[in-house]
Amino acid sequence: MSIIKLLTSSVGRKILMAITGLLLSFFMTFHLFGNLFLFVGEAAFNGYVEKLHKLGFLIRIAEFFLVLFVFSHAYSGILLWIKNRKAKKVVSSYSKENTPGAAKYAAFTGSIVFIFLATHWSTFWYKFNFDLGGMSYYYVVTESQVGFGSPLVSIFYIVAIALLGYHLKHGITSAGQTLGIVGTKYEKTYNNIAAIFWFWIPLGFISIPVWFGFLVRII
Repeated sequence: MSIIKLLTSSVGRKILMAITGLLLSFFMTFHLFGNLFLFVGEAAFNGYVEKLHKLGFLIRIAEFFLVLFVFSHAYSGILLWIKNRKAKKVVSSYSKENTPGAAKYAAFTGSIVFIFLATHWSTFWYKFNFDLGGMSYYYVVTESQVGFGSPLVSIFYIVAIALLGYHLKHGITSAGQTLGIVGTKYEKTYNNIAAIFWFWIPLGFISIPVWFGFLVRII
């Protein structure tokens, strides 16, 4: 079977979804690491972002692949969802009646996550790269109209990231099945590592709007 035929088959699309999903999960880890500089202070966070900007072309390449992975993951997921909806029989874990809730609503949570990413790119990312307007990076995130100074923005991020974690709970489990890890001696270790990505990493992201959107104003 050629690579093209494999990638356009149901099995190929599941493999592509598994790989891109895991790669995006690893990216989230590095992204959280950078965002946690917000808790260190304005100078630390601004310095971190400025160092990233100095990497220039390398960052643009990384962003290109990031967008490619997101759209490949979403496109494959949509095609599989449509196929499962049209099928007369249940042929995959995405459409089983006894599937856990995270799997049943994977298409819905995935859609919300995609809207969240589009919003994130059109606000924080855009301002950081093209419309800073003399503001510091720290101010854009913590105080500006697109930042966590707005309660609505904070609530939106909290809900969206919670749904992202819910989406990842199913996605990473499904990836383990697709890649043949589930049912092996490595399954327990894989599930323990998976919990980091679907629970702890999203919780880390949620701590930012919770702190800068609400708690810091109370304390």
